[in-house]
Amino acid sequence: MSRTNVFRDGKVHVQAAKCSTCIYRPGNLMHLDPGRKDRMQAEAIEGGGVIPCHQTLSEDHSVCRGFFDVAKHEGLLALAERLDVVEFTALPCPSEDLHDAMDCPDCDYLGQ
Repeated sequence: MSRTNVFRDGKVHVQAAKCSTCIYRPGNLMHLDPGRKDRMQAEAIEGGGVIPCHQTLSEDHSVCRGFFDVAKHEGLLALAERLDVVEFTALPCPSEDLHDAMDCPDCDYLGQ
């Protein structure tokens, strides 16, 4: 099992929204082998770990929002929620200029 730094500064960092290529979005955007996401999820839950957002692997890691949504009632994530130590973080949006005109397809921002 690989190590992540999703727990730092006394908080468990979780993506505020699914990233644009989240493995939990429809369409297999990361081209995973059939069943791979389900195996990753089961291994993470059984091992008391998490699936980090792949877009945060080169910096401070955050828990994948899709994984958090399905596993937040399991193990350490449930404990982190009860202890109020979950901090939602966001990646910089690659299409921020779209925010004023429309809903952003890259970060789940809903235009106003």
